[in-house]
Amino acid sequence: MIIVSFLPILLSELETAANVSFWSGAVFAVGALASAIMAPLWGSLADRHGKRPMLVRAGSVLVIGYALIGFATNHLHIFWLKAFIGALSGYIPAATMLVASTTPNDELGFAMGLLQTTIAIGTVSGPLLGAAFVSAFGLSGAFIACAALPVVATLIAVFIVKEETIRTTERTGIIKGMKNAISLPILQILFAVLVLMQAGTACTRPTLPLLIKELSPDSAAFATSVIAALFGLATAVAAPVVGRYWRGNYIAMLRDSLLALVVFMILQGFSGSVYSLGVFRFLSGIPSVAMTVAINVLVAHAATPEVRGTVFGVMNSMSSAGFVLGPLLGGYLGSAFGIASSFLGASVLYGCSGVIVVSSYKFLMDTLADKMIILPPLRLRRKLSRRIRQRFFARRTPRSM
Repeated sequence: MIIVSFLPILLSELETAANVSFWSGAVFAVGALASAIMAPLWGSLADRHGKRPMLVRAGSVLVIGYALIGFATNHLHIFWLKAFIGALSGYIPAATMLVASTTPNDELGFAMGLLQTTIAIGTVSGPLLGAAFVSAFGLSGAFIACAALPVVATLIAVFIVKEETIRTTERTGIIKGMKNAISLPILQILFAVLVLMQAGTACTRPTLPLLIKELSPDSAAFATSVIAALFGLATAVAAPVVGRYWRGNYIAMLRDSLLALVVFMILQGFSGSVYSLGVFRFLSGIPSVAMTVAINVLVAHAATPEVRGTVFGVMNSMSSAGFVLGPLLGGYLGSAFGIASSFLGASVLYGCSGVIVVSSYKFLMDTLADKMIILPPLRLRRKLSRRIRQRFFARRTPRSM
């Protein structure tokens, strides 16, 4: 999260790029493109050799990549380093594969929510820690300092994370594995939704720090950290409980969260002050984490446990494709029509993904009916419980003489 928050500002400080908004989008896009190309390979290798080695590989690459960004002297150095990190890292996708492959179906929602909570804690602490690093070491030095964080994550993967079973599957080629993964109609729908929603998420990445700098020019770094922390705080609080609100109906959870984000992105684009922007970013954190938990659970339900590594590898590729399109679209809109227009573009992307979920709602429900455990509404559960108690005690009450 330190990288996401401060990389556009670092590009601006280097003063080697003529169009900072465009190059911010290009830097984020190239990392996502490299990840999209390599993700199916890492997913296939995870099914064959285990998910824990993928964590170690990803963490080691992050250490090297973050440190080298601190020594970058122009925007092209950062561009190629982001491509290197995108191709060979992917710690969070590796962790998601591990959770999806080792968790029973009836506990997937809670496990994915807990994973999102830990990610959100990093989202909250990362910008604040980044601001401290910037104050102590300068902007470039902050990237070198933050390389110590994936060192800790890598050591955790080596010495603490345990993977009891390594499933071996038929050694099919990468292309064949991708074709098998996308041959199921339900995965085709979910992957289409994923590409659009991730593009919406990434559309504002290159322009959000620039909007904050425009609204608060004297304290841009601090305001960026606080707003990112507010977003992370909302996701951390909401992640463990969002599933309870929708009572296990992750399709409805995905639909409602996408439509809510349409509204919140428009409000952010029209924010007149850094304070209102912070409020809207905080509120958008709740549907944001809800859609992430929902899509991960639905994809896991749609795939058998033996091939979830491969399926999640393809899923990560589709997600990265969205992260390619999003920054490019956001950077173009920001440079051509103003920074606020990228937020409107994100709203349109969320809206399109929401329309897909709404139009295919019945098909998704019928296909995953035996996988999801949907609880009745709370009032209905109380009514049923009351009736059961009344019948039980009525049978045990002696008849009057």
